[in-house]
Amino acid sequence: MHVICDLSGGGAERIVLDLCRRSSAGVEPEVVTVLPGGALAPAFAEAGIPVRWMGRRPGRPGVRALARLKRWVGQVDVVHTHLWAGHVWGAPAARLARRPWVSTEHNSRADGPGRARVARWARGGGWVVAVSDAVRSAVIEAGHAPSRVEVIPNGVDLERLAPRRWPRGTPRALFLGRLVPQKGLDVLLRALEDVPGLHLDVAGEGPDRGRLEELAEPLGERVRFLGWRSDVVDLLADHHLLVVPSRWEGFGLTVVEALACGRPVVATQVDILPELVGEAGLLVPPEDPVALASALRRLCASPADLRALGKLGPAQAAPYGVDGMVRRYEALYAELAEERGRG
Repeated sequence: MHVICDLSGGGAERIVLDLCRRSSAGVEPEVVTVLPGGALAPAFAEAGIPVRWMGRRPGRPGVRALARLKRWVGQVDVVHTHLWAGHVWGAPAARLARRPWVSTEHNSRADGPGRARVARWARGGGWVVAVSDAVRSAVIEAGHAPSRVEVIPNGVDLERLAPRRWPRGTPRALFLGRLVPQKGLDVLLRALEDVPGLHLDVAGEGPDRGRLEELAEPLGERVRFLGWRSDVVDLLADHHLLVVPSRWEGFGLTVVEALACGRPVVATQVDILPELVGEAGLLVPPEDPVALASALRRLCASPADLRALGKLGPAQAAPYGVDGMVRRYEALYAELAEERGRG
């Protein structure tokens, strides 16, 4: 049973979707959400994945919701929690129901020290999967036993993301991600002021959208806010490069997707991003619109460099296939179920 906040369109929710719909024979996944709905809910329904809402409502006591979740958890072999809300509700429910649990940490930083302490308490006693070495280091630094922290990198469907025909026309960059401070879109918008001729499409939603749209107003029609989009492959095919100006990053699914499609990436030198990008893009310091603008100008001035970097992408993305990720998680599930049987 996967326990997660909701079914919004972020990277963690997409990983849960892949883990469920690509599960092996004999693995029967289901999902419980702390809050109802989300942009990916239709995809889960289309795949026939059972999804239940635990009945938690913001601002109300959650005793009944926890009791309901404990009852459901008691009917499965292994509990897998994701993101802060999933850890805080799913791990205690598993502990109460005496079921083994594993918590995937998808990010290298928590949203504040208070939340970090609560998540550390909730996960205590279970396994933690980190999506990168940087995340593993952060989890251990937060106090989790190193012997119970395993690294399983995220994976994507590489066959679906084969290289596409190079787009024509004016250079166009793509930003894919949640509209929150972590993702650094504000830095990219400031950099764009010094990159004449480059157009930017922003695909994503989040609480910062209004502020970011105001910040983009001086750029006029050079910036378009597309909202949340599920057609990632088509979006990448229509753009010349992906820009990832994150302040920190647990993994970076969009980087792997862009590389697999043959699109170069301009990203910040944080956490796992340099490892993902390799030689198939350019790296700049975080929080540095001047350096970001310089990298973008360099690529826009040389279509040959853009294409050359793009050709390196598929090989760079090759280690991050989705099937390898799923099999490693399932091996961990089997180990946890076996431990429970011995206990």
